[in-house]
Amino acid sequence: MVMSGFPTLMIRSLPLLALALHAAAGAAPNCGLAVPPPDAGVDRQMGVLLKVYPRTPDIGPDYAGCQTLWAQAGDGWETLTIVHYAAGHVVRVENPAVPHDPVEQCLVERGAVVRGDPELCAQLDDMRFESLPPECAGDAAAAAQAAGTCVRA
Repeated sequence: MVMSGFPTLMIRSLPLLALALHAAAGAAPNCGLAVPPPDAGVDRQMGVLLKVYPRTPDIGPDYAGCQTLWAQAGDGWETLTIVHYAAGHVVRVENPAVPHDPVEQCLVERGAVVRGDPELCAQLDDMRFESLPPECAGDAAAAAQAAGTCVRA
C-alpha cells in the first residue's frame, strides 16, 4: 500500500520528532539557568554578592553540564560566566558580561585544544569557581561560621 500526502508526512516525521524530544530531554544539566537555585554556593567580591551553581565539590569526574557564576544586580541576578563541562573537564566558556572575550573562542575536546589560542585555551580546566556553602550568607551566616561549615571549595 502506497501512502501519500499529509498522513505520510506525519508518519515519516515521527522518528525525527522522537529524536528531537530525546535530544531536548538529554540537554546538559544546569546550562540554561537564568537565576541561581537556593542551594547555590555564595561568595563576595568587592562588595558584590556572587552565586555559583553547582558548587565545585558537586562536579565529579564524569560531570557533563554547566557551572554558572551570577552577580547580584539590584533585585535580580546577572549571569557573568557559564563554564561547560564534558567528562568532568572544562571544554568551553561563555562570558555574557564580557563582549568579545577571547576565552569564548576556546573549544577543548578530549583534552586537546581544537579552537582558539592554544596557550589561553590550555588553561580552561583551571576555570572552576570556588564558593562557600549557601548557609554562609544572609541571616544564618554567623551560626554557620561558628559551626565551622563555611569552607571555600
